[in-house]
Amino acid sequence: MTPAERRAAIKRASALARKNGNKLDAEALKELQQLYQQAVAEVRQRIVMMADGEGLVRLNNLQVLRRQLDDVITQLGQMEEQLLTRFQTQTSTVATQAFSASMATERLTDLAGEAVRMARAFQAEDGLQLSDRLWRVNNHAKEVMGRTIESAIIQGNSASQAAEDFIRRGAAVPADLQKKIRMADASAMGRATTKGLMTGRGSPYDNARRLFRTEINRAHGLAYQSTAFEDEDVIGTCFLLSPNHPEPDICDMHATVNRYGLGKGVYPQGKSPWPAHPNTLSYEEVVFFDEVTAGDKAGRENRIQWLNNQAGGLQYQVLASQKKVQALNQGLLKENDIERPWKDIRHKYEDDLP
Repeated sequence: MTPAERRAAIKRASALARKNGNKLDAEALKELQQLYQQAVAEVRQRIVMMADGEGLVRLNNLQVLRRQLDDVITQLGQMEEQLLTRFQTQTSTVATQAFSASMATERLTDLAGEAVRMARAFQAEDGLQLSDRLWRVNNHAKEVMGRTIESAIIQGNSASQAAEDFIRRGAAVPADLQKKIRMADASAMGRATTKGLMTGRGSPYDNARRLFRTEINRAHGLAYQSTAFEDEDVIGTCFLLSPNHPEPDICDMHATVNRYGLGKGVYPQGKSPWPAHPNTLSYEEVVFFDEVTAGDKAGRENRIQWLNNQAGGLQYQVLASQKKVQALNQGLLKENDIERPWKDIRHKYEDDLP
């Protein structure tokens, strides 16, 4: 195989690795959903088992029920971690296979394993590692579930006690009081718990999906990067937007700025801004020395120059702050402040803005 043929084979295999990475992402999220559905079914069953003959869960069973449901979520967390590790391992292997035409299988296996370890040890700006984030997700699930059943049981039982006074006086129990009594109904509590855990932005399930997508993609990208730069013909990696990228944001800048004179969105080793944010399915692709043109070298630009050449709407979508756009247009915004929240940098600019 000639060098040109080898490079072409790596490019084709890289495209296949991205395709397979997307498949693994979909499979992981499907299995995660199944785990949550199984946990919810177990939660509802435990609630029903605590109900009395009228289908109500009484206050004296609250603490026992909470401990049982916490155990369900603890078990869910353990299965989540196992599932995530499995898919991180699979996607790292898929990423390194893009270089099977130029590297020994044993080395690819080592690089894939190292990428998983790097992904799990990765510490974000908030100081949290993957284990911390998994704990947060599952602790949030316990909190949501605990608040839901505690509120329902306490309000339902309080309403039951109030209803007894009406009954003793021979008066009809008001409709609103009857409604509150049914809050402690096992079936109603099961539905409320399911909704709290599974439904809406920011729910435990939504946060778990976000975490899974972020960390599986991180393992893939780290494996691809580390393997790519073992090839002596590689000069950088190109930041690729996901085909399903919903709307312009900072990823568009990363994918099109020629910051290092290597071409649009191309970064040397250790300089790539990938991944730009959580919950992304962006990837990178290897770039070889002979792909960098004279035009690429001459067209080098910093990110402020790139932003100044964009329309106002895109400037706002990248900077995510109208004040930062104003600072940019006044010639004030510094390049190292592009990605920082306005609240953290406002003291540097607000006195000079209109």
